[in-house]
Amino acid sequence: MFRYGFVGAGNMAKALASGLVQSVPSDTVALSDPTPVKLKTLTDALSAVPSTNEDIAKSSNYVVLAVKPQVLPSVLPELSGPLAENDGPVVVTMAAGTKMDSICQMVGKRYPVIRIMPNTPCSIGAGVILVTKNDLVTDEQFYTFIKDFSACGKLVPVDTEEMIDSGSVISGCGPAYIYMYIDALAKAGESLGLPYDTAAELAKATCRGAALLSESTDTSLEDLRIAVCSPGGSTIEGVKSLWESDLDSVVKKALDAAYQRTLELSGQK
Repeated sequence: MFRYGFVGAGNMAKALASGLVQSVPSDTVALSDPTPVKLKTLTDALSAVPSTNEDIAKSSNYVVLAVKPQVLPSVLPELSGPLAENDGPVVVTMAAGTKMDSICQMVGKRYPVIRIMPNTPCSIGAGVILVTKNDLVTDEQFYTFIKDFSACGKLVPVDTEEMIDSGSVISGCGPAYIYMYIDALAKAGESLGLPYDTAAELAKATCRGAALLSESTDTSLEDLRIAVCSPGGSTIEGVKSLWESDLDSVVKKALDAAYQRTLELSGQK
């Protein structure tokens, strides 16, 4: 019996499994994938177990669906029989815009379901995983899942799937926006005479340090900003420019666009 079985061995499965094997024995983690070379490469790297969709569905305490949302309608019906042979599996889904009830409908039976939305920094143990569950998941199952995946980063339990949808445009989509901001800082630094690589190094380290400081204190984000801005200094002039550009509205527009697409994927629009 496997503790965790991943149906799919793509980038997010790799990121999550890499963290997971820091918490549980690697020989209790199985993965399957239709591409044999990809599967062998990943299982060799993690000392995990190569398997098949059927065996994972039959023999895993937690069956992690790590395939794209559009693939689920073809994959899940095939798992119906094997899951029925399993003694009390928990199904874990990370499919964007796909409700837990939809997962159960596609597999033909109501199962305990945990829904997560991870982000790519999970691959280095610095990720964020939004997590919720349906009413069939026991407290013990939920606690075990959160404890086991803690090596991937910060797990944030939320009460409803709607909060998964809205929160994912920050934690799930957010890394892309932050990479764009870091790149913009680096390009601006380059325009001021710095080599791009030097400017990028400064931007990356500065964003990391600012984020860590904001997490380590109860000081508000506004007060942290004020602490950097000496009256009449250079920082406040840059801040004024960002105010004039209405940075808040620019960010809100990006998150609104991502959220609307999430609703479209879930059939809510």
